[in-house]
Amino acid sequence: MPTALQDTPSTSLPETAISKKESTNHSINDWKNIRPEDKPHEALNSDSGPVLKDASAVLPTITNPQPRENKKIKPDQLNYLLSSFHQFAAESTEISSSGQRICQEVLRFIAKPDRQHECEEFSGIWRVEYEELERFINESCDFGLKPRLTYFDDDSILIVEMPSAVHEAPLVALHNALTGFFSNIPYDRQSININVLSNIEASDSLVPDMRVSFQNMQATDSEVIIPGLAETAFSQHRDALVDKLEEAIIENPFLLLVIAAVVCENAPYRSPKKNSDAGRALLRDPIKRPAKAFISTTGRPALNAPVIVEDHTWCSISSVWFKVWVRGDDPINISSDDINLVADGFLYPQDTMAPVLAMIGKGVDKIRERLISLCKEIDVDVDVNALRNPNIVCDIRKEEIITKIAGAMRETAYRRYSAWYKKASKVPKRKASVAQLDPSLRRKFIVTRSVTAGKRRRRK
Repeated sequence: MPTALQDTPSTSLPETAISKKESTNHSINDWKNIRPEDKPHEALNSDSGPVLKDASAVLPTITNPQPRENKKIKPDQLNYLLSSFHQFAAESTEISSSGQRICQEVLRFIAKPDRQHECEEFSGIWRVEYEELERFINESCDFGLKPRLTYFDDDSILIVEMPSAVHEAPLVALHNALTGFFSNIPYDRQSININVLSNIEASDSLVPDMRVSFQNMQATDSEVIIPGLAETAFSQHRDALVDKLEEAIIENPFLLLVIAAVVCENAPYRSPKKNSDAGRALLRDPIKRPAKAFISTTGRPALNAPVIVEDHTWCSISSVWFKVWVRGDDPINISSDDINLVADGFLYPQDTMAPVLAMIGKGVDKIRERLISLCKEIDVDVDVNALRNPNIVCDIRKEEIITKIAGAMRETAYRRYSAWYKKASKVPKRKASVAQLDPSLRRKFIVTRSVTAGKRRRRK
């Protein structure tokens, strides 16, 4: 029986669920979906550019080129983007030639209009090159959706994510619950700054999907305290998720609560081919369909209702799974099987979320105690009983999580269709033949071609 379907929560990390990667020298698309079941998903097939490895780097030098004008990137502007980066790299002098090639592959993935997956891994890029690439992206490019970058020093690996609506959806309800929880606790708002934020750095090279932070506003030397964070994987390499969580714990050893939400599709997304029945039907439209017209035939949003238009599946969810870790006396261990500190369960297709919600509640209680400790550091006479009011709870509603993901399925499906239509409907540029040239240019073209051919023969 699969672990998550048992009456008691899983205490070990299933091989087909989240596990520490055995090798870093493989593409992000070779993975099997994170799913704690006996039978793993089929591996994804990569349609992206090559993953460059074992790249060397030059010694860094310090230069400060002027920031470039921010440009809106369109599909036909990729060459401009790459040319702009080539100039940027030449001015910075901190990126090696092999590093430039890797960075260009990163930019191609980010700017790709019809992206088949939202996460890619690039090997062989040094930190100084990663930092320069990040600066170029922040200063020079507006991709519409900002890429999320995670860098691992030990392996020189950069993970690039372009999160979809489904990726963001599972943690929205948790974000709302935590925000409401802290808003009801009567702590001194002028003395303590509490934030529940998305896509904010938890370290120099890690940006989690959600981060809880405390800050003592009375101390001039106070550091930001991060007691909790959460990360989502949507059809993403299991190793990438594990690495991000482990990196977060290393950088923040006093983390009290870590949550992973894993959403799997029934099959890896593939856009329709232009000559397929779906492709021909959709390309008969002179313009892109509005969102309302596109989803009007898909029925009511639900996790068990795949978004299918013109007999093509644009988004279909097979499972939603959560795993939670709470700190004990020692820093959180992702590989721990301690049932007092770890719990996992399905939200869909079965509901085995009871141990997950209980463990989240346990972690939130620890976070509250950390807040009380901070309040007492500022004011020894603070009313601790009011801060510990048992009627103030973190109320996470499973129904809200389901609603958010179901709605995000339709949004993700339409974004995928829009990107596909923009690319598929684009008329390819072709060189004019001699017969198509204006008569006044035809003789000049033939003479020029003959002269060029004659020079080529003389060089042989």
